[in-house]
Formats: sequence, C-alpha cells, structure tokens
Amino acid sequence: MPRHRPWSLALVFCFALLMSCRQAPKPTKAFNPNAPVDLRITEEPFEAQAALSRRMSILTAYLQRTTGLNVRYVPSINYVHSYALLERGEVDLVFVGIYGGHRLLDALPNAIPLVVQKPSYRLVMLGRRRWTEELSAESTPSLDLVQGRRVGFGSRFSGSTYLQPLLAMQEKGLIPSSIEHCLHEPIQKHLPAHVADGLLDFVFVPSFNGQDDQFIPESLRDELAVVWVGTPRRNDYLVTTDNPEDPSRQDSLRKVQNAFLAMHPSDTQGRQLLESWGYSGWELPTPEFPGAVNQRIDVLLSRPGQLPSCEAA
Repeated sequence: MPRHRPWSLALVFCFALLMSCRQAPKPTKAFNPNAPVDLRITEEPFEAQAALSRRMSILTAYLQRTTGLNVRYVPSINYVHSYALLERGEVDLVFVGIYGGHRLLDALPNAIPLVVQKPSYRLVMLGRRRWTEELSAESTPSLDLVQGRRVGFGSRFSGSTYLQPLLAMQEKGLIPSSIEHCLHEPIQKHLPAHVADGLLDFVFVPSFNGQDDQFIPESLRDELAVVWVGTPRRNDYLVTTDNPEDPSRQDSLRKVQNAFLAMHPSDTQGRQLLESWGYSGWELPTPEFPGAVNQRIDVLLSRPGQLPSCEAA
C-alpha cells in the first residue's frame, strides 16, 4: 500500500511557522522586470495552454502587487511533467487536484499543502437529454447507471474528472471495473462532444461555481443534459516543499500563503482569478483535506483489479 505521512505535529508546526507573521497583503511598488525571480509556479494542464497562460499572468501580477515577490509561471507539458517540475526543484509551487496532490505528498517527504480551495467542487455526470427524458417519473438517475456503460473521464492523472468519480463509486459500494468501456480525454471541455457523437454514454466533468451544466456548450444543449450531481467538496490545492534551512524562501511562501487566503471578489484581480478557477476562496489545509482524502485514495489504489482500464482519446 502507498506510504502516507499522518497529519503530524511536524506538519502542524510547519503551518504555524508560515502563519506566524500573518497579515493582510499590502500594495507594493511597481514591478521591476529586471528583478530576480523569487518563486516559480506551475499548474496541471487540464485546459488549453492559452487559458492557463491568461490565468497565470493575472496570478503573477496579483502576487507581485500583494507580496512584492517576482513569481514566474513555468508551463508544464502534461500532468506528470507538472509534478516532476516540483520534484526536481524547478518550481516552488504547483496547483494540483487530489490525484496529483496524493502523488506528490507520497513521493516527497518535505511536500506540504500550502492552501486548499474552499468547498465548491461538485462532480457532474452528463448524458443524452433524450435518454433522461425517457425515464419514468418514479425513476431517479443515480451513479449506478455507469455499470455496463461507456464512460468518459478526464486525464488518468486528473483528480476532478477521474479519481473523484472513482471515489464516488467507492462510496456507493460500486466497483469501477463494472464499467463496460471507458475513455480518457485530457482536455475536459472536449468530453461532452464524445457523448453527442455517440462514442460514450456518460462523461464526468467538474463544477466549481454551482452551474452544473457549465460544460455543455450552447450548440449541444438540446442533445445533452445533467444526469447526476455529487455533493459539494474540495478537490484542488497548492503544494510546495518545506525547507526550514532557507528562511528567505520560507518567508516568501508565507507571503504567498497570506495572499491566497486574502484573495477576495472585491479585488479586481482576485475576482478574475476566483472566477477563472470557479472557487469561492482559499483556506488552510485541515486533517480532513487533504489528509483523510489521501487515506481513501490509498485504499482505492490498493485494489488495482477493481479499477477500470481505459483507452486514451
């Protein structure tokens, strides 16, 4: 079974250190393009690079304004590359879902979650509208419908569109391998088209803003519908590595942590970022998240024979 560190006193102490001088971020002087890079950040590439670059441009400007730090965005080629960048020390921070976070916290002894999204993630299952309209009045669509069906997930390294569906099935007592056929589509926005084209029966997509049908494009709204929706929970967080022997870097991470905790829709850049992610805000990690969630992932991944074997799109 994968090794996982408990929510130990050492980790609590680490957060105490980062929060010891917590204060609201203050505006800083204009950015100096020739200033040395203080921290580097990357993100799992769950959408097109143009969208990632736009968000990271706003984020680095927000962090410079609120912390005075020069934070540089480092694009990643794929999910695994984003994790490798942190493992090799080429970035200091990486945005992850529960799959990537589980992998990094398991692989790196000094990896820690810095901030976690407030509960706003909901798992959504989409299917054909005609099929849902033909259900009898007393029938309630449920997650059981995936058994013996063709199902689409996001990347096999995606927390929101692969691991979360498997955990939801685990909670319902369903065996994920009961799916007849499945497909991995790395670009989440492409998933609904696979149902419309008749390639799949259902696909799993995330909702972070309460709009469960946000992934159904306008051109497909007559064909597709929301079949099932999970309960609100967390999925995403920001991971860094702890190095007490580098007090300057620790101070920079504390400033970044405070800036994320202070991110609010009343601030223009804060609103743009939160809307882009679909989050209501950021909080400190808790024993439940990501700690207890990682323990459930350990159990799930310890039973490889029950996991589905999916093709790549």
